Amino acid sequence: MDIKITENESSVLVKVSGDIEMMTIKDFKDQLLLLGKDSDKDIELDMGDVNYIDSSGVGVLISLLKLQKKKDKSVTITEVSDKVLNVLKLSSLADVFDL
Repeated sequence: MDIKITENESSVLVKVSGDIEMMTIKDFKDQLLLLGKDSDKDIELDMGDVNYIDSSGVGVLISLLKLQKKKDKSVTITEVSDKVLNVLKLSSLADVFDL
């Protein structure tokens, strides 16, 4: 899995590539939750190149969303693969992230 983070004046863009699952979750979790704690900007996730996400990855997304809501900031998913979209729909998160 690869994570690229870029910032502009109003938001942070996080581009994720690869699978998000139990074997790769540590780096994903560490980077996103640190970003959620340290940044005062909205976060945009580009997950168009993510082929698979398991429940541990969904849990990180929920934790990030909670951190952002405490600061009155948002998390949006700007791109999502069909497979990831299906997982988010099954977990009732598609509406939360406005997909």
